[in-house]
Amino acid sequence: MYYQKIFIVLLLLTTGFSGLVRSADDYCDILQKSLMFYKANRAGRLPDQDVPWRGNSALNDASPGSSKDSNGDGNLSKGYYDAGDGVKFGLPGAYSMAMLGWGYLEFSNNIASCGLSSLYLDTIKWGTDFIIASHVSDNEFAGQVGDGNLDHSFWGPPEMMTMARPTFMLNSTHGGTEVVMEAAAALAAASMAFQSSNPSYASTCLAHAKTLYNFGETVQTKYTLSIPNAASFYESYSGYQDELVWGSVWLYAATKDTTYLNKAKQYFTSNIAYGQVHSWDNVSPGCVLKLYQLTGDSTYKNYFEQSMNYWLPGGGIQYTPGGLAFYQQWGPARYATTMAFLAQVYAGAAKYTNFAQSQLSYVLGNNPKGQSFVVGYGPNHPKNPHHRAAHHSTTNDINNPINNVYLLTGALVGGPGADDSYADDRTDYIKNEVALDYNAGFVGLLAGYATGSSSTPTPTVSSTPSSTPSSTPSSTPSSTPSSTPSSTPSQTPAVTSTPSSTPSSTPSQTPAVTSTPSTEGSSTPTSKPIESSSDDHNSNTNSNSHSVGSNEVTSTTSSTTSSTTSSTSAPASTSSGASSTGNPSTPVDGSTQLTGATTGEGVNDHSTSEDSSASAKSMSSILIAVSLLLSVLLH
Repeated sequence: MYYQKIFIVLLLLTTGFSGLVRSADDYCDILQKSLMFYKANRAGRLPDQDVPWRGNSALNDASPGSSKDSNGDGNLSKGYYDAGDGVKFGLPGAYSMAMLGWGYLEFSNNIASCGLSSLYLDTIKWGTDFIIASHVSDNEFAGQVGDGNLDHSFWGPPEMMTMARPTFMLNSTHGGTEVVMEAAAALAAASMAFQSSNPSYASTCLAHAKTLYNFGETVQTKYTLSIPNAASFYESYSGYQDELVWGSVWLYAATKDTTYLNKAKQYFTSNIAYGQVHSWDNVSPGCVLKLYQLTGDSTYKNYFEQSMNYWLPGGGIQYTPGGLAFYQQWGPARYATTMAFLAQVYAGAAKYTNFAQSQLSYVLGNNPKGQSFVVGYGPNHPKNPHHRAAHHSTTNDINNPINNVYLLTGALVGGPGADDSYADDRTDYIKNEVALDYNAGFVGLLAGYATGSSSTPTPTVSSTPSSTPSSTPSSTPSSTPSSTPSSTPSQTPAVTSTPSSTPSSTPSQTPAVTSTPSTEGSSTPTSKPIESSSDDHNSNTNSNSHSVGSNEVTSTTSSTTSSTTSSTSAPASTSSGASSTGNPSTPVDGSTQLTGATTGEGVNDHSTSEDSSASAKSMSSILIAVSLLLSVLLH
């Protein structure tokens, strides 16, 4: 094990950290790109044409009995699509907004120095506005909009969707603790992020956060029992105990009311203490870190370091030959960058910050193949991620056109195989998927290094935003494509667990286990999701899937071609089992950047001139590697 550590460090040294040692302004540029990904995934009536190839979509999404707005749009028309599909999944969506809020609170000074405060806060607000709209009454919350199976049987841009789009409601008889507590956490974080720039909105966020917290705590139910349609895509393998703590720590952070802190301690269990990975399903490491931040209690510090030590070379996690901490095959870059964000927030010791640096370096292209895993960044970046809107098929066919029509700039794709292998293949939703949660931790990690004035970026912590967010989205719509697909796509479904090798056309997933599941979940998965013709990045962190029960939830079905809303019941199970969240990539031919510029194959938004001082970079690489070597040997 000792020599294995040395080997990994030397490998990092020989690769030179060329993806890491860049100017501060480069990090600002990547951060801006990573935020623009969210604009590319917006639903509803768009207030601008910052992403010119996106138009209005899902305008009829609504909760039961709600009224249309002045434009005739449904109250749930906005928000974000989950990945490369058209579903608004409540759990990963709220998780992503909470993580974006956390990143802003930690590094708002850096974000401001890049001139990105307005964009960052607008990104959060587009999501939190949707969360607030979803909270239609004290104990009623829209946990999902869109049927995953119906949605994933269609391959085309969201502007062309015509399928029924049911809204699945959580209420006092059909609860969903994970989703509701995650929503409460997101709004609590937003209340702090907007406190100085938009105090009225901050107050609205906090009021909803408190009510949602009460709902989630009072009606403790695993959310997929109430929304079984979500089970094939975002099953809650870890249960809801971690979300009870997560909601509590964020409410305490926002209110300083010790009642919430006491609740966090009350719900804290050994499963949470020893969580190995932070993700949309399991927020245990984040809970521990927040508790340490808020209390200074060394118990939580020790728990967190134990989790982080697992991610260091020789700590237990597998590393690819090129240096990526490889948690599992489904979206490894997402896990590595999210844990790197937590390590960066914690700082603590050089070994943790070195880990954060090394993982960011890898995904930006400092790996054996020089492969960037961020669309539009670096000379060798993904161009064909699994994303319907960017691919823009008008024939309902994932293979037509051959290359994506538009460039999904700033999107972090799933990542390489355990051997560093990677192919820019749209149909490979395991390595080439993109999603809200993929970018959420990555954005925070970038924000820690992005500063407009220092060539040696250092994370800065700020609890209060330093600039004013831009105004609430206006109602001015961008143009909407008028054509509709003529056939049904034949998509390879995304799976919900961790494949062990290059995916076959029909992978069988086994979620990676990070900790013993909490008591409300079953201990062992009872079935594997059936795969449909689409893509899903539901690679969960725990393996206690729960069989679908017979509970029904109130839902409303809307069609993109009709303004009529009718009440329906939630399906008791998923028929096709499509576990995908399609995220196509950018075109090899005719790529269009988010700024609207059309380019040819091999689009590179970031010229190689970014590495202007080779000798300085080499010296910095040596210093970083030596530091990492020492920290590992002393570990």
